[in-house]
Amino acid sequence: MERSKSLSDLKDTYDVSKCLLNSSREYIRHHILDALIVRDDLPVTHWREYKSVHKKVYGTPQQELIAMSKWRNNLERVAKHNRDFLTGKQSYSLHLNHFGDLDVKEYFSKFLKLFHTFPLFDPAEDHSKTAYRRKAHHKVPKRVDWRTKGFRPRREEQHHCGACYAFAVTHALQAQLYKKYGFSGELSPQQIVDCSFKDGNMGCDGGSLRAALRYAARDGLIKESQYPYIGKKGRCKYNRLQVRVRARRWATLPAYNEQAIEKALATIGPLAVAVNAAPFTFQLYRSGIYDDLFCTPWQMNHAMLLVGYSPEYWILLNWWGKKWGEDGYIRIRRGLNRCGVTNMATYVEV
Repeated sequence: MERSKSLSDLKDTYDVSKCLLNSSREYIRHHILDALIVRDDLPVTHWREYKSVHKKVYGTPQQELIAMSKWRNNLERVAKHNRDFLTGKQSYSLHLNHFGDLDVKEYFSKFLKLFHTFPLFDPAEDHSKTAYRRKAHHKVPKRVDWRTKGFRPRREEQHHCGACYAFAVTHALQAQLYKKYGFSGELSPQQIVDCSFKDGNMGCDGGSLRAALRYAARDGLIKESQYPYIGKKGRCKYNRLQVRVRARRWATLPAYNEQAIEKALATIGPLAVAVNAAPFTFQLYRSGIYDDLFCTPWQMNHAMLLVGYSPEYWILLNWWGKKWGEDGYIRIRRGLNRCGVTNMATYVEV
């Protein structure tokens, strides 16, 4: 979009007030999935289109009215925020994505389930941070993005299962396989959900990176094609003959140390990180450099994969599908430890 365009031109370009009940792919993409909402007086037809595109089904008419009320409340917040975005007061935009019919409390309780587990002994945990210390004096570039190096995992959805810890660890291991062999294949987060109870995880009710890594080091992980994700806890179907990879060693980097994270990310590979994803702006993030003052660094409730950095921001992969954020990714402002990205960054080796 050219900077020379006036604000009125921008509003015209992103006007979504005229709902046509058109089912064409281009209309849906522009009108529902990509449109920048700046008006809070959208007609009820937009709600119908929203339900259709995101496949929303409610048990009773009363439940739908409650959901539509939450959607309307979010619409007002999104429109106001995006008007500020267009005038340069905000560095990121928001959207009525598939979380648009949830209030913050419901969003938090359903999707943010990372928690601390008891630190059981794990022989694979490298307290000396050997791999990092070997690279500590290496010069690293100002910008790194593992996507440009070819690591482009499939954007997955955790659905209504609090399995972020499992996705973060499987993707960190996939990144190591890609770095080592040039290909990875998807590993099974469902296996960790089903089988890591004795390590401290609670299936779809949440877990920790530490417990997931402990499990992956002991039993190893199977390919997702052989152990597919179903979005709910099932019976453990582990088969050691199908193991694709084991975590040989892992370590958590020094907290709040951006330079350490840069070096590890550039030289070792993508990192599993814990973040605070609680603000409604995170829930409804659309694009831009995320910089919410209320995304504090002391409430870690979600796990993601850190795949890149620039002098201005971190690049993180989420498990909420391609319709969330920038094709499933988010850029978070650096320098102020927004959302606690630097609190608990962890690398793994294979």
